[in-house]
Amino acid sequence: PRLLCCCTVYVCIESVMRQVCQSAQRHLAWRCNQSPAWQALMATRLKATKAGTWIDGPVNLETDLVHAGVSPEAGSGAILTPLFLSTTFVQDSVEDYLKKGYSYSRTNNPTTKALEIKLAEIERGAGASAFGTGMAATTSAICATMKAGDHCVITDCSYGGTNRSCREFFTPLGMEFTFVDFSDPENVRKAMKPNTKLVFSETPAN
Repeated sequence: PRLLCCCTVYVCIESVMRQVCQSAQRHLAWRCNQSPAWQALMATRLKATKAGTWIDGPVNLETDLVHAGVSPEAGSGAILTPLFLSTTFVQDSVEDYLKKGYSYSRTNNPTTKALEIKLAEIERGAGASAFGTGMAATTSAICATMKAGDHCVITDCSYGGTNRSCREFFTPLGMEFTFVDFSDPENVRKAMKPNTKLVFSETPAN
């Protein structure tokens, strides 16, 4: 039985190696049939780069999901951004306050910053801000962009807390909200007014 077991394992390994070789041969044949432009692109992407750097030019979404917003940590050389649990950060002097970019984690944190950069790059946005809760993000977005007399176009399937905040808290302060179906961009365009300051969407929808 022991000999039979060893032979079975040997046969399995031989079969796997044969499949790997066949797959490699098919892949090689496929690559050789690609256009010179494609082969040049692959050569660029395979070119050795310094650790912590990435290839020039646009990359696929899958690459951004892994690498966007990530750079080696200077102190240890860690590839991925560490979890910075500190609540405060050392300042060299009053004159150089915030020179390193961080003071209190409640306002900014290297870990949170890496997430924000990644989100902005994935969404192709100008920037991103991460919050501890959805309502913190909602309230901050409205307060930062609107004042009395301003108008907002908002999705009609927003979270219940968002809906109530707009209707019961911000509307009495003189702000105006129009709830529309965002599944058709034309609805959003028609709801726009001269005093529209914010288009508020939630993804995924509630």
